[in-house]
Amino acid sequence: MIRFTDGLTNIINKLANRRSAVASNVITADVLQGNQLREIFRTGLGSKIVRIKAGYALNDTLQFKDKKDQALYEERLERAVKKATKFMLGFGRGVILINERGADHSKPASSFDLARVKLDVFSGDMVTAQDAARDLDDPRYQRPRLYSVNGKNFHYTRVVDFSYFMPAEQDLPSYQFGGVSEFELIHAQMVNDAIVERASGTIVEKNATLFHKVAGFKDAVRCGDDDALVQYYAKLADLRSIYGDGLIDSEDDVINVAQALTNLADVDQITLRRLALVTSIPLPILIGESVQGLNSSGSQERQSFQDMTENLQFDYLVEPIRQLCKVFGIEGVKFKENQGGTALERLDFETKAIDNALKLDALGEDYRPYLKEHDIIKDDPWAAMFGAPPDDKPEQDDTL
Repeated sequence: MIRFTDGLTNIINKLANRRSAVASNVITADVLQGNQLREIFRTGLGSKIVRIKAGYALNDTLQFKDKKDQALYEERLERAVKKATKFMLGFGRGVILINERGADHSKPASSFDLARVKLDVFSGDMVTAQDAARDLDDPRYQRPRLYSVNGKNFHYTRVVDFSYFMPAEQDLPSYQFGGVSEFELIHAQMVNDAIVERASGTIVEKNATLFHKVAGFKDAVRCGDDDALVQYYAKLADLRSIYGDGLIDSEDDVINVAQALTNLADVDQITLRRLALVTSIPLPILIGESVQGLNSSGSQERQSFQDMTENLQFDYLVEPIRQLCKVFGIEGVKFKENQGGTALERLDFETKAIDNALKLDALGEDYRPYLKEHDIIKDDPWAAMFGAPPDDKPEQDDTL
């Protein structure tokens, strides 16, 4: 009774106290090592989760000031950004090293010779953080000043760090002052799904449990001589399947207990729904199926998925992408406002934005900034070169 902590004590039935879930369970979490993360990263389910999140977050979602900046980004930066994002999700951190040929990478960099620069991308399990600041007044507080990759040190000014969900401050050294992997956040759910997946095939193959009545088995267990019996019947269980017959001694008595498979689909749905919950990927998108139910349009699923995508973009992607783009002279990069939905939904959004612009014009307000803000109209590069045409029409001569 000393350690009973759920706030309710049954003074009559102590069994209820001992079986209280709150009193007898503690939530724990383990730090996954690099080899575990690599194994999950290359599995089908882990790879799909990473591809879905990274793909929807970065495929045609960035907005640039002009076509020249967009072309430069697509030519030199896009592949590295997507790769670093996948590593960030899978390992908690993905780094882009601005590798300038011939430079001392351990020293700060104020500018780069872009003709001598190449971008190298590494996952978090390849990176060791060094010289993390402990002074609260330091701008790099609890962030490394040096990143060591393959035994080579890079100053933080030469590194673009994509870090995922940040752990508590006390746990930062365990994660090399980076983020927590998506796989670690959903590890329990992935294990449960793997157990159900493995068990389903076995259940289908062995849909009945056999109980062997062996004379003297209890005495054999008591004397420690049961290993040979267990090994014998384990081999029989391995041989048994729907594809062949079993073979046992004629003196053994066997009871066949059939097992119904009615709950297998429900258990499978539970594990998939839990995965959808913790990843914030709606179940139809995670599985790739249509939305079930009468009058279900999937709008709620798309809205939830879009909210997750935008949170990923603005919490973990926009800052390092701007840092990398700044090195290459690309300014003003941001994510588009109208990303989610189908083509018809995006067209409906643009139509409503144009209607609002007409109302602003009727009120005598300037509607152009509103349309630019919502990515309806683009800047005309020819207008910047030759000057914008006058809006006012020439006055008509009333004289005859």
